[in-house]
Amino acid sequence: MKKLAIIGFGPRGLHALEMLFLELSKKNKSDIEVHIFENEDELGAGQVWNTKQSTVNWTNITVRALRNLEGRPEINFENLTIPAFPSYINSLSAEEQEALKHLPDQFPPRRDIGKYLKERAQSIVEILQKHKLVKLHKTFVTQIKCVDTIFELVDLTGATYKSDEVLLTIGHQPTKLSEDLTSFEVDSLESNKTFFSETYPIYKIIKSDATSKSKNIAIRGFGLAMIDAVRALTIEKGGRFEISNKNTFASKFITSKNVAEKIIPYSLDGLPMVPKPLNEEIDHQFIPSKKQKERFKNVVLKYANGKLKAENANFLKELFAEIGVAVYNRLENKIECSDSSENLIKTLLMWFENQKHKHECLLNTERNTISLLTNYVSMAANEIEISLDFCVGQVIRHLQPTLYAAFSHAAVEDSLFADVIQFDELMKRYSYGPPIKSMQQLIALYEAQILDFRFVDDPKITAHKDYWRFEKGDARLNCEVVINSVLSAPKLLEVTTPLIMNLLNDDLLQPVHSKLGIETNSDATIVLDDENREIPIAVLGRLAKGSVIGVDAILECFGPRIKDWAKGFVDRL
Repeated sequence: MKKLAIIGFGPRGLHALEMLFLELSKKNKSDIEVHIFENEDELGAGQVWNTKQSTVNWTNITVRALRNLEGRPEINFENLTIPAFPSYINSLSAEEQEALKHLPDQFPPRRDIGKYLKERAQSIVEILQKHKLVKLHKTFVTQIKCVDTIFELVDLTGATYKSDEVLLTIGHQPTKLSEDLTSFEVDSLESNKTFFSETYPIYKIIKSDATSKSKNIAIRGFGLAMIDAVRALTIEKGGRFEISNKNTFASKFITSKNVAEKIIPYSLDGLPMVPKPLNEEIDHQFIPSKKQKERFKNVVLKYANGKLKAENANFLKELFAEIGVAVYNRLENKIECSDSSENLIKTLLMWFENQKHKHECLLNTERNTISLLTNYVSMAANEIEISLDFCVGQVIRHLQPTLYAAFSHAAVEDSLFADVIQFDELMKRYSYGPPIKSMQQLIALYEAQILDFRFVDDPKITAHKDYWRFEKGDARLNCEVVINSVLSAPKLLEVTTPLIMNLLNDDLLQPVHSKLGIETNSDATIVLDDENREIPIAVLGRLAKGSVIGVDAILECFGPRIKDWAKGFVDRL
């Protein structure tokens, strides 16, 4: 009897279990016992997709895109049948599916997807438990020891569990606080100021007395988590948005006594997120042709496989620029200019290096923040001429799945991998942009004189006894609360989770690059410096090299990497 320990059972752990038994049924193999270690109450959903969280936490993926979250086929294993489970779209009622055809793109609350994931997990776990093929352990694993080829797992209570193989699917892990975050933390401990080092779980912000009583609140970061934090500070504090235009979600904000007078977001560059197109019809014009997608895939694969060599991500930027300009040229509603395609490609390459680069076809980022927001929203609704940067951002979004698939286990130098990741992160303000409705809420809060953009671009911050003072130019504001909304990068050596720290200390994990995480084989098993050592630990998710791009998307949790792991595990039986 071979024992497998799956540590972490969110969406990725759920799909690993599904793929495992699917592969076992294909190869007619059995004699296995799976132990699941998960400290969260809701299997399959985890903390991110928990069904009890606030509705202010929205997904950043449209219901339309969730068509790709496929269902589970029926699995016949030995004398039992694991029932099929529908895709996300097919799990919706007929009325809901029909309504979606006539609405702008919808972005469901995370807890709605969590409900789907929870039910999907129950439908397989319960039947496997009944047949004693799966055992659940609601506990927190802190250490994994390897003793004579057998793993010994230790939890918080000191209890131990034996296993032959281990699969880590633990998702995002906390890391050491940066210097400025450490400063906020220390300052808050020695005064009446309040600092939240993370936005999630968001109920801590919602239930805090400090966020209800403070006059001014600052949010570090100007991305998706910032928007969730803003909704927590407004809707969950008794405020409400009244939609004045159902087509574009233009809104008016009605405040309440528990909403702060001023909320100030800030970041290093002050550049806002760019919303996704309003609906499928508008979005369709940014989709590259089949021929363009195929060429992109073929070229990227040649670099990923080492057939073509590159020292940096310039080859990728050139591809994006070439395809982006071709798509831009075919748009009917765009900013016209006299430049040739060749010159527009050069313009984009300069813009990739500096997003404040100026050109008549690019939206000038030196405009004030509210002007940028309103222009981006109008472009997303196709109400004004599309700029070149908006267009290429959407093109990159449509090509990202191909990029992520090609670079899962790319045979490239770490320096190139790091540069690709850096560029991908840079473009996420376009490709991972929020829905229009979110941006309209920010605009409404600005018009209500609550959201203040005067400090958005790298303000000076000084600590005082009962507040932090923010300064930019002649503007000053004292904030009693600071919320960090910037998700820490998956730097393996800076992770503070006891499990990962102990694995590193015991030499069971070796980072190939502090920015890239753990190097794994195509079947997700870890790669060690000593080629003669083989340790059957597999890693899927944010900490694995090859998973640090695209890892935050729910669809990636049900992607091919999980199937590759399952095939590898079954082959080793």
